[in-house]
Amino acid sequence: MSDRVLIQNLRVATVIGVLDWEREVRQELVLDLILEWDQREAARTDDVGLCLDYASVSQWVISHLSCAQYRLIETVAEKVAQGLLTEFSLPSVDVTVKKPGAVPEADWVGVSIRRERH
Repeated sequence: MSDRVLIQNLRVATVIGVLDWEREVRQELVLDLILEWDQREAARTDDVGLCLDYASVSQWVISHLSCAQYRLIETVAEKVAQGLLTEFSLPSVDVTVKKPGAVPEADWVGVSIRRERH
C-alpha cells in the first residue's frame, strides 16, 4: 500500500537530554510523521469516520511526550513509533525527531526511523 497520512513539524515541549541542566527544563522537539493508512474507502465514500484522525494522532504524541522524560531522541522516536502502531493499528510509521539548538552550528539534529506492525 502506498497511502500515507503526513504530519509535519509537530512541536512538543518535553524533558529531553542527558546533561544535568537538560533534566531541569523543557525543550522543544519537532516531529515529522508518515503514517501508512488505506484511504481508498474513505475517499470513495467521503466518510470522515473511515479516515485516520490526524488530530487524535497529534494529540496522542503531544500527551505522551509532554509527560515523558527521555534522555535520548532515539528513545523518543522508538516510543512514539511503537505507541502509534499500537494505539492506531497502523501497518507502518516513519518517525523523525528533531532537536533544535542541540548543536549551535546546525538548525537541528535528529533521528529518523521506520517501524512496521508484525
